[in-house]
Amino acid sequence: MIRRIDHVSVAVRDLARARSFFVDALGGRVLYTGPMPEEKYRWTTIELGTSCLLELIDPLGEGGFVDEFLKKRGEGLHHVTIQVNNLEETCRTLQSRGVPTFGMRQPVPGWKEAYIHPKHAFGVLIQFAEFNPLDWIEPGYIPAAYREFASPEKAGAEREPLTVQKVGTDDHPQVEIRKGEKALQIPEKDLAVLIRSLERLQSPR
Repeated sequence: MIRRIDHVSVAVRDLARARSFFVDALGGRVLYTGPMPEEKYRWTTIELGTSCLLELIDPLGEGGFVDEFLKKRGEGLHHVTIQVNNLEETCRTLQSRGVPTFGMRQPVPGWKEAYIHPKHAFGVLIQFAEFNPLDWIEPGYIPAAYREFASPEKAGAEREPLTVQKVGTDDHPQVEIRKGEKALQIPEKDLAVLIRSLERLQSPR
């Protein structure tokens, strides 16, 4: 019935400050940010370590559920999301065991959800979701927690070590950055420019 805990969702007022804490201070990595203007909120998925995913939700204007939550309870834990293979079957099983669910819906393609109310789950809002995790992150990087959902070729490529070495001749020195079969070579004289560009990409916006 239950496949895995996917993430813990935290409601925040200021996304920039929250990202600074979880990314810059704790060393997390942003995987995806998705605005939901029709529901007046935005969600940001952050990878912490090798098996922990955190979702930050912040309001986009007033009147949405995140805005109401913050006004009533302040910042903090909003819900825990559990991935399931079949949402309808999960809800039927829970109800047969005396655990009511509510809010079953498919708000966007590729994502189905339903909930257990906090009063039935020791004060925690539990969200059950049927989805493919790789559909909800930027392509090109597979977190360790999501490797089971990738093809063997892609998962194996993520495990390849990243190497940096000097190549070329003394007259035309190059720096090669290699990961598996993929390699990038740049003139050694341009290395400082590349480093500065990467630093700008990592800096909070």
